[in-house]
Formats: sequence, structure tokens, C-alpha cells
Amino acid sequence: MLIRRCLKVLLWGLLLLVVLLAGTWWLARMQLEALGVEQLEVSGVEMGWNRLAFDAVSLTWTGEGSSVVLETLGPAITMDWADWQLDRLVARSARIQQLTAAGPEASNPAPGAEALRLTLPDSVPFWLPRHLSVNNLEANFPCQGGQCRFSGALLFDRNDDSATAQVDATLARGDQTLTIAGDVQLGTGTDTVPGGDLAIGGLFPWLSPLVSAQWHPLLPHSATLRFTPLAGSAAEGDWPVAVTLTTEGGAVPGFEGDLVLHTGDNWRLDVSGGRLTAALEQWQQAGWVLDDVRLDMPLSGQLSPDSSRVRLGPGAVVQVRHLDPLSAAELMWLDKLALSGAGLVLVHRNGDLQVEGPVQLSIGEVRHNALVTQGWQLAADLMWAGALTVDGTLVNDVGARLPLRVRYHPAQGVQGTGTMTLDAGNQANQLAETLKAWPGSLTIEEGEARLAGELTWHPESPLTADATLTFAGASGLYEEMAWQTLSGQVQASLANDRLTIGTSDLGLAELNPGMPIGPVRLAGTYGAALAQPMAGELVLESAQAGFAGGTLSVAPHIWQLDRMPIRVPVTVQGLQLSRLMNLYPTEGLAGEGTLKGELPLMISDRGVRIEGGHLSALPPGGRLQLPADKLQAMAATNEAMALVTRAMEDFHYELLESGISYSEDGTLVLDLQLRGSSPGVDSDRPVVLNINLEEDIPALLTSLQLSGRVNEAVTERVRERLQQDGVDTQ
Repeated sequence: MLIRRCLKVLLWGLLLLVVLLAGTWWLARMQLEALGVEQLEVSGVEMGWNRLAFDAVSLTWTGEGSSVVLETLGPAITMDWADWQLDRLVARSARIQQLTAAGPEASNPAPGAEALRLTLPDSVPFWLPRHLSVNNLEANFPCQGGQCRFSGALLFDRNDDSATAQVDATLARGDQTLTIAGDVQLGTGTDTVPGGDLAIGGLFPWLSPLVSAQWHPLLPHSATLRFTPLAGSAAEGDWPVAVTLTTEGGAVPGFEGDLVLHTGDNWRLDVSGGRLTAALEQWQQAGWVLDDVRLDMPLSGQLSPDSSRVRLGPGAVVQVRHLDPLSAAELMWLDKLALSGAGLVLVHRNGDLQVEGPVQLSIGEVRHNALVTQGWQLAADLMWAGALTVDGTLVNDVGARLPLRVRYHPAQGVQGTGTMTLDAGNQANQLAETLKAWPGSLTIEEGEARLAGELTWHPESPLTADATLTFAGASGLYEEMAWQTLSGQVQASLANDRLTIGTSDLGLAELNPGMPIGPVRLAGTYGAALAQPMAGELVLESAQAGFAGGTLSVAPHIWQLDRMPIRVPVTVQGLQLSRLMNLYPTEGLAGEGTLKGELPLMISDRGVRIEGGHLSALPPGGRLQLPADKLQAMAATNEAMALVTRAMEDFHYELLESGISYSEDGTLVLDLQLRGSSPGVDSDRPVVLNINLEEDIPALLTSLQLSGRVNEAVTERVRERLQQDGVDTQ
């Protein structure tokens, strides 16, 4: 009877247990279905007092446009009933596969969709197991238009106050593999700020699709990330960490600084004390080769999904040892570049980048065929908003200052404009030490000259430039000549490696090398290859100068300066003998009459000479007077010279002709033929005189310059030159 009663109680207990288990299973299935779990399969169940194990568990979850399958082998759960805690969750392997990718509406959310939300738990969730271990975790999911595969081991340990996660895995996409290894430590209580180290390898194939090919040489191959909680308490929902990022490969970019991640609906990352560094041995960009590139950028700012703002701090600089053209067609080389950007502000909003602030550019040496090699510096305000604008002042080592405005557009290249005013106080001499074609001894003492230029450069075409030099009543010195009241414009252009200089109407009131010449009018052009600037083509449209009451002119002509010597015929008209005699530094020398003729100048590398020149007097002739004391020594011993001396004291000529020759050494020879009469010679026949005169023109001009006939500044230049040559000028 007792046995029957016990069996009855046991049967009822078993029935109740079955009903309880069935109800629990039904409730669990209902809950899993509510969570989107459509299929759950288990096999090989093993139960103990505090342990539940399976040979395999698989489930299928569907939701938000995708279907995920989870399969595990050998999962086991261990409970700590004393603390009602999940103590251990281990599995030999786990496999996660996303079967159906999210639809277009999920991958491309509509405008106005909720921004990314970052939230953090107040503490380590109690339901997490104290120990989680998966020896082999695999996951497959869509990424960047293909399938990505995650595989590796995962280990998680925690206690009541902290937790540590360790990962050693790979992420593969096709034949591209990213390795991830390291550990992360979470804080205690509400202070859940993480710390840890992560090593990531195989970065380049994953980063390269994100940027254009020109930036690929800068991308790293591997990285190490270390983050440490900052001291002090953190506000709720904030993660303050000190971050150090080091990389290998590419430009080896690195970062260190303090970050505060504000979580929630509108997450934000604050950066303070940040420092971004990079270094690259060589980089080809926009038709140039950059050697030994160094970047050091102290920075601070804020980053968020909607907008970001970063400000560069003191010491922010990009340095380049050499910047050389990739094409031999370019003729400019830059050395020791340093671009400083302290105070520069970068703003990223709605996918657009804006940069604004002050910059300083220093170039140790600029080498170009048209420039004197030296250093240059630029202080400017910079603006980037799809195109770059630089507005500032360019200064070189000798002090030449050029206010300029430069604009760069990726499709249009570089366009720049600049202006400069040359006057008595500044830059004429500085330009001589800047531009190779600028005359070294040219100075401005009065008036001014305004220089305005434009420059255009594109990587696929040579440098082009245009400049206009406008003279407004400028006066000054050139070598040992004085020039006064220069007016007009000179245009210069550089295109297709060819230099062109021209003027349509350049006027000079006077040019005085010792004998005043003026006014001077000039129009013409000169063009030459930049590689051979002195072997070009000179096209003269008009040239005329006043001299001694008459004119010197050159007819329009074209000369090729690479075919030396060149012949320049100078036509002489209306030359007044009286004014010409007044120029000669001899007392008592006088004359009257009007001369004409031609002086064929032959110009070569050796200098200037005249061959076959001639002058003649216009009818009815004129008068010549030569002081007798100049010829007395020869007249005393020569009867013929005595006759010449008497005749030249007051000679009335009806014919005056002279052959003229001039050699490169400065010797002028006149073969003078005179016919006429003189009161000092009693003769019924005309007196005919043939006189050969020789003059050292450089010595004559030096004498005139020293006499003060030009101005004191020219006299001083001549004295300095003579003293350098060892000549006593006292």
C-alpha cells in the first residue's frame, strides 16, 4: 500500500515536471519568436545542478531587412547560484552568417533619418557572464558591396568592478585580410571609460578605396592604438581617454592627445592637446616630386556626425626638403620648404571642407632660370572652400616685397596676381637682386614705376606669366648714365617657355652718359626662349632720339640676335654743329652748320663698332673755330700746320664731309674733309683741308662725367669705378 502511494506521488511529480518544462519551453519559444528568432534547434543536451551543455545550438533570427543564422558547437553555461550570476559561457566554436543583406532603404537612409546614437551602460551589465570564451568565432556579413568574413578567438573576463575583453582575429574581404589583436579594460561602476591596446594589420587594402589614388602613398599598412582613461571623474555618458596611435607604412601617420567622447543621440568627440604627425620619404603629387616630407600638427577641436571643427596650434608645420618638377619641361626647383599654420581653422560640414586662417610659407631656395637663387617667405591669409585663395605678401632675402593674391582650383590650376611700386626709397635695387633680366645698376631717384603681374600654372602645361611695368615720370641712374622723366609701359609675358618683352610707346626726356640725348621714343618687341634669353628676335617698330639739336633714328627692322653681328643703321638728321661743339670739353671750340649722315652700328659679342659711317654739312655750309693755342706746338715746326692753324681760327666752309669709324675699344676716328675760306689765309682759291681726328670716347665720357656735367651721383659712380681700377681721381 505504501509503495503504491509513493509511486502515485512520483508519477504526479514527473507529470508536473513535464508540464513545467513544456510550459517553460513554450514560453521560451514565444519570447524568442517575439525577439525575431524564427528557428531554434538544440542537440545533445547535458544538464547538471549548475551546468547546462549542448552538443550544438543553432538559431535563425530575422529582422530589419536581414536574416542571421547562429550556429555553435559545444556551448556550455555554468551558473553561480550563490550570487545568482552567470559564471561561465564557453563554446568550442560559433558561426554567424548574415543570409540576406539589408535592402536599399536600409543602406541608404532617407534624409533626416536619426543620426548615429552612441550610448554607454552605467556599469558592467549584471547578466554578462564572468567568463566568456569562444575558441573559434566566425562571422560572414555584407560589406562594401561584397562579403566580409570575421574569424578568431574571443575571451571576456569580469568581476563586480571591472571587465577585460581580449580578441585575436582576422577580418577578410576577398583576398584582403585585416588582423585585430589586443585587449580592452572597462572601468568600475559608472566610470566605464575603457583602456587598452589594439594592434591592427593589413590596413592599406581597406583604406585605399576610401580615397583617390593620389593619396594611396600616404596610407599606413598597420597601426597600434593605445587608450588610457584620463584621471578625474567623468560626467555621465562621457568617455575621457588619452589616445596614442602609431602606424607603420605610408606616411606613418601618428596621433596622441586627450579625447572626450560625449555619448547619446548627438554624440560628440572633443580633442584637446592633440598632435598629428606624419613623415614620407618621397611623394609624387600634381606634377612634382616631394622629398623628405614631415608633418607636425598640434590641434584641438570637436568632431560630430553633423559638423567638425579643428584648430591648429602653435608649432603646426609641414616641411619638405626638396620640391622638384616631375617633368624636365619645368624649370623651377624649391628647397627647404616649411608651411606653418598656427591658428588655421578646419571646418567640415555637410560633406564640405572649409579651411581659413593665417599661414606662413618659408622656402630656403627658389631656383629658376629667370630668378636669382635665394630664399622667399610668404605671410598670408588662406581660404579653402572648393578652391584655394591666398592673400598676402611675398618677401625674398634681399627685401623685395610683392603683395599678391593666389587662387588654386583643382581643375584650373594656379592663378596669381601681384603688384609692386618701385620708387626712390625701395625696390629698384632689390629687383636687380631678384630678376636676372633686371639691370643691376638701375636705380630710381624720382617718380615711380608700378609693376603688376599675373601668373598661371597647371601641372599639365608650362608656367605662363604676364607683367606690366608702368613708368610715371621716373628718373634715376643706369650704370654711369642719368635718365630723366621716363613714361610709358613695358609688357612682358612668359608662355610655352618663351619670354616676350615689348613696348608700344616708351618715352624718355633725357639720357645723359656725359652728352645729353633726348627726348627718346621707342616701340618694339623682343622674344626669346627662356633657356636662351639672349638669343631671341628683336622687332623694332620705331626708335628716335634727339641729339645736339637734331635727331638720331633707326628704321623699322627685325634682327635675330643669335646671328651675330647685327647691323643697325642709325640715320642722323639736323645735327647742329654749334651744340655739338659745346658738348666737347675744350674752351674756344665753336662751329655753325647743320649735319646729316648715317652711322651703321655693328653689334657683336665683342661690343659695338661703326664701319663706313659718314656725316656731311647741309648747304650753304657754316663756320668752324679752333683755338690756335691747341695747334701752336705743331705749327712752329711745320709750315703746312701753320697754314691750317691760321685757317681754323675762323674757317668758313662750304663743304664738310667726314668718314666715321668706331672700334670696340672705344676709339673714334674722323676723316674730315673741309673746303672753304678763312680771313687768316689770303688765297683766291678755296682752301681745302683734310684732317684726321682720333678720340678715346670712353675716356672722353669719363672726363665729362667727372666734370659734373651729368650729376653728382654719376660723378661718384665714376670715381668709385676708377678707384677700384687703381686710378687716382684727385
